[in-house]
Amino acid sequence: MRCLIPVHQELYPENSLKRAEKLCDEVILLYIVDKKLMDKVQSEASYILPSFALQNVEEFILNIHRQEAEKVKNSIRNIPVELRFVKGEYYESIEKEILRHTPDILMTDSYLRGLVNLNVPVWIDRGGKIEECTMMVQSLRRIGKLKHAIEFAKNVCNRLGASFYIHYTHATEREVLEPLGRLVESPRGELLVFLKGELHKSPDDKSLLLI
Repeated sequence: MRCLIPVHQELYPENSLKRAEKLCDEVILLYIVDKKLMDKVQSEASYILPSFALQNVEEFILNIHRQEAEKVKNSIRNIPVELRFVKGEYYESIEKEILRHTPDILMTDSYLRGLVNLNVPVWIDRGGKIEECTMMVQSLRRIGKLKHAIEFAKNVCNRLGASFYIHYTHATEREVLEPLGRLVESPRGELLVFLKGELHKSPDDKSLLLI
């Protein structure tokens, strides 16, 4: 599985970086230096520095981040890591990288609503060991997409060594889901799986997989 892990100075994915060795076959590490923050630093510095020195300020800051990016890369062991270093806006940089490298999954620690619009499954890691995971089925209207999501979720759970369950609240039509996995009346485990658009409130104590 090819995993894209974005790193931002305000959104450091510590849990995802720790999980990568177990979940990923290879990692694209996207280190993003916030362009708005850089522009702000440049603007503030322009009051006290001559124009010819402003470029040196930017290079100094970028070099600090490059060193940090290498440290983050070296913290991931036993799997191939490709480091991508960019200056830009968070979502825009991620979207470009997805188009460029078509990863299988995006891994991060923070739930941000904009992530559900990305054309790739999204993993939100809350940390801790995952022994059980549950696919939360809201309806059977998109059964084709649902079956694909269940197979993807099973693969993820197998990589983690976790048991997989399906939770469906409606008593009718349960026979459609029975061949796809073990049905449970209440969600189990540390990982909840949703189709994108069906997660209405993000639990803070559960890892999430949005497909």
